Amino acid sequence: MEIPAKVSVFNRTLEIKGKAATLVAISPEGYFEVVLEFQQRNHTVLFPVAETVLIFNEALPQIAADFEVER
Repeated sequence: MEIPAKVSVFNRTLEIKGKAATLVAISPEGYFEVVLEFQQRNHTVLFPVAETVLIFNEALPQIAADFEVER
């Protein structure tokens, strides 16, 4: 995962559902630092990791394996 990264933010406390943002940092104190647009201006917002879901906008690349696993 590379930072900064484009993400969608979900947070019940602020009633944010899929708001586009840029992840800037993950603090050791347990916060996501993101930049998001609010009232037509960019703001830095700290979201607690325990109450926030981030979905990275870029999907993981498909990796083809050279082998098969028997089950």
